[in-house]
Amino acid sequence: MKNRKINIFVALTLGLMIAFAGCKKDDGGIRSSVVIKSVPVVSTKIESTGSQAIDLLNLAGFSGKFKVELYFPGATPPDKVDIVVRKNGSNANVKVVKKDVTTLPYSLTVTSADITALFGVAVALGDTYDFAPDLYVGVNKYEAFPTTGTGNGAGVIAYPLYSDYARFAAICAYDPAIYEGDFVVVSDAFGDFSPGEVVKFTKISNNSFSFIDPYVTSPLPIIVTINTLNNQATIAKQKIGNQFVWASYTNPNVAVAASSTSVVAPCSKTITLAIAYTVDQGSFGTYNLVLKKKP
Repeated sequence: MKNRKINIFVALTLGLMIAFAGCKKDDGGIRSSVVIKSVPVVSTKIESTGSQAIDLLNLAGFSGKFKVELYFPGATPPDKVDIVVRKNGSNANVKVVKKDVTTLPYSLTVTSADITALFGVAVALGDTYDFAPDLYVGVNKYEAFPTTGTGNGAGVIAYPLYSDYARFAAICAYDPAIYEGDFVVVSDAFGDFSPGEVVKFTKISNNSFSFIDPYVTSPLPIIVTINTLNNQATIAKQKIGNQFVWASYTNPNVAVAASSTSVVAPCSKTITLAIAYTVDQGSFGTYNLVLKKKP
């Protein structure tokens, strides 16, 4: 039997005070010693007409398209931009893709061969490639991925629909034929399933399947949906039964939000689900369930 505690969250109202000190009454809004330089806000987004990820099972078919454009239409553009690419999140591993672009918006298409030529090694599973512009304004250069400090887009990432770079990740494309049949539990942080236990996946569509948690009364299918563009797995919040068999917690629900944590990995035939568990009495929190296709 389990003795798992439910987390109860209490919302607290916090009062925040901002103190301004050391200013003179004649300083004005900004001290005269401060020099402000205008840096254009430039957004870089993947275009829907191209590949959204790099499929290792079809490298030749990768055609990644992205657009570099002013976030505020009509704003003064930079004098020029160099489009660069960063590998695996390392600002020490950046290559120039296209120099001296003077007109925005600007669209570019890249292939796996282009990426291999730039970095000198073939694309590998788990690699990520981030494309963004270095901005030139007058004599100043503002890098997308500087080796020290923050990049030119980092300060505005909270803007609606803004994207500071276009990321293409190397994945094995989702195959619905893999994600049906018997899977073996690798680990379950929640503790419902035991390592080595077999769970049957039932195909629903080419991007969804279901399975049952047998540790609830009157179990209902848990429906998992896969974003086939990036292999992220989600579960819309849903009831999975009437009550856990190991405690009197009623109407258990599960949910999996879209994130890089919850994914399928077709090359290794595994799936990781960061599952949030709730019941009428409260929330248990989020726990990882990892399964692998039975040989």
